[in-house]
Amino acid sequence: MDAIAKTISDAVRNSLNNAADDDYIDGDGYRCCAKCKKRKEFDAPHPFGGKKIRVGIPCDCKRAEMEAKKRQEEADRFKRRMDALKRDGITDPSYLRCTFELDDSPGSQISRVCRKYIANWTEMRDSNTGILFYGGVGTGKSFYACCIANALLKDLVPVSVTNLSRVLNQLSGFDGRQDVIDKLKKYDLLVIDDLGIERGSGYALEQIFNVFDSRMRAGKPLIVTTNLSKTELKNPGDIEHQRIYDRVLSMCPIQLKMDGTSRRIQISSDRAENARRVIR
Repeated sequence: MDAIAKTISDAVRNSLNNAADDDYIDGDGYRCCAKCKKRKEFDAPHPFGGKKIRVGIPCDCKRAEMEAKKRQEEADRFKRRMDALKRDGITDPSYLRCTFELDDSPGSQISRVCRKYIANWTEMRDSNTGILFYGGVGTGKSFYACCIANALLKDLVPVSVTNLSRVLNQLSGFDGRQDVIDKLKKYDLLVIDDLGIERGSGYALEQIFNVFDSRMRAGKPLIVTTNLSKTELKNPGDIEHQRIYDRVLSMCPIQLKMDGTSRRIQISSDRAENARRVIR
C-alpha cells in the first residue's frame, strides 16, 4: 500500500508542475491560464476515499500544444518510415518523380484504371491481381506504373520498383542469388520495368523465371511494363522466354495497351521549340 500511495503522490506532484509566470488564481482558488482562461487544476476523488486530491490538468493552450507535438511526432515517424521504404525498394530516383499530380491525362481510361487499382488496393493485393502495361516506347508505361507505386508508398505499402537489367546484375554472382529473389518476394507490390530487354544465357533466364515464379507462389501482385506486343509475349520463339512470359500474363490479368506518340519525343520537341523561342 505504501508503494501505491507513493506512486500516487509522485503523480500528483508531477501533475502540479504546470505553472507559468502569468497564471492567476480564480475566485475558487484554482490556478488558471492567463491566455485561455481555463483552469489548470481540479479536485479529484482520492483513490482510497476521504479528502479529494488537487491535481494538475492541461489547459486548452497546453492541450493544443500537446496535440500539435503529437501530430508532429507522428508526421516525423511517418516520414522516416516512408524514407526507409523508398531507400529499400526504389532502385532509381527517377521513379520517385512519377506521380499522379504530373498526370497530363487524368481523364483517360488508363489513368482511371490506375487510380481504381489504388482505391481497391486491398482487394488487388489479396487476390494477387497485377497489371501489365505494354506498347510502344515512351507512351507512359513506366510513368503510370510508378504513379501507382508512389501512391501506395504514401500509404506506407512496401513497394519495390526495379528493372530486369538490374536484377540480372544482382543475380550474376554465385553467392546471394536466393537472397535477391527472397527480397523481391517480400514486397507487397513489385514493379518490374522494361520486360523484354533482357538478353542472356539460358542460366540467366532461368534466374529471371525464378523471380517471377517465386513471386507467383508467394501470392503477391506484380506490375510489369514492356515494349513487347501481346503477340510477342504469347509467342516469344523460345521456351525460356515463354516460361517467363506465361508467368507474367498469368499474374497480370489487367493488361493495358499504351497507344499514341512517344511522350519522350513530344517533350524533346517542346524543349527544342522553347529553346528556339529563347534564342531568337
